[in-house]
Amino acid sequence: MRYGEITLKGPFVRSRMEHMLVEHIRFRLAQCGFSDADVVLERGRIFVYVDKGVSDAARCLTKVFGVVSVSPSIEIDNDIDVIKDVAVRVALAVSKERGAKSFAIRARRVESYPITSKDIEKIVGQVVKEATGLRVDLVSSDLEVFVEVRERCAYIYTEVLKGPGGLPYGVEGRCIALFSGGVDSTVAMWMAAKRGCEVIPVHMVAKPFYSDKAFERAINVLKAFREWIPRKEFKAVFVTNYGELLKRIVDSVRKRLVCLACKRLMLLIALRLVRELGAKAIVTGESLGQVASQTLDNMHVISRGIEVPIFRPLIGFDKEEIASLARSLGFEKTMVNMPQCAALPEFPETHANANALDIYREFLEKLSQEAVWEVVDIK
Repeated sequence: MRYGEITLKGPFVRSRMEHMLVEHIRFRLAQCGFSDADVVLERGRIFVYVDKGVSDAARCLTKVFGVVSVSPSIEIDNDIDVIKDVAVRVALAVSKERGAKSFAIRARRVESYPITSKDIEKIVGQVVKEATGLRVDLVSSDLEVFVEVRERCAYIYTEVLKGPGGLPYGVEGRCIALFSGGVDSTVAMWMAAKRGCEVIPVHMVAKPFYSDKAFERAINVLKAFREWIPRKEFKAVFVTNYGELLKRIVDSVRKRLVCLACKRLMLLIALRLVRELGAKAIVTGESLGQVASQTLDNMHVISRGIEVPIFRPLIGFDKEEIASLARSLGFEKTMVNMPQCAALPEFPETHANANALDIYREFLEKLSQEAVWEVVDIK
């Protein structure tokens, strides 16, 4: 397993992050049924030893924040003759399995090893070519055989599985994530988690302005997201009376401003949770200009006076980019279109004046203090 930007940190921070990453790897392995695996940390690499199912273990570990990539590998002696022999056997087996016509050898080695990486590629490539009859193609080969030589041993592998990268989960502190159950809020929450935030999803239970099906979908999405959380508990907050609070907005606020007042109330409730749960920021799934409430003018209006950072990880993404990322992360359940909120006015304000909600400031503050929530452990 490889990790990236952690290596750029100072010694103390790096050590702390590395050991946290190892803890998360062990947790994820146990989740996937590999609780007996050995995990060994070396500089720039983490080695995981399993008795069987190495490919399954490798794929399992692509859902650990901080991991750049994973390779199911064979560990061998770093003698060049041993490397040649194993590389040939691997190339024969995998080329037959894939129907490969061409190959390339990709080598890396520690500076103390007496043979350069280029020479390893030439030496090993020659014997593989003779044994398999495959054509050498260094640009677009059907099969790549990787050789990584370290001080005491070497590794042979043919796959590099991409991980999420980023930082270990939770190293940057806690964030409150406004979560609707839709694609945008799910991906935004994932992106905050990738940057080391512990995320606490907050879902506004907006019945009767949305359906039971929308609520069930939010639960299912949280269960899918749970796989990314390397902790025994994953708490979510459900604001159970939000539908009642939203009805009072619909009855009291000028129709064109209902969406803005609703968004402002969500942020005010999130701010209460920041204080009560020891968080440091709020995360939202807003993308600039995507819908009426997400124009720059309107985001300015709803954010005024919120005294903690508001992270908007999707601010520069368009809808297709967000959907593509959601698919790649396995959040297919979030790809169904969310039902439209029944409180949405026919003609919502798109570019509100900076002071548009001032007359409702005390009213919205009062509503936020009346919010009732329950904390649920997502299994």
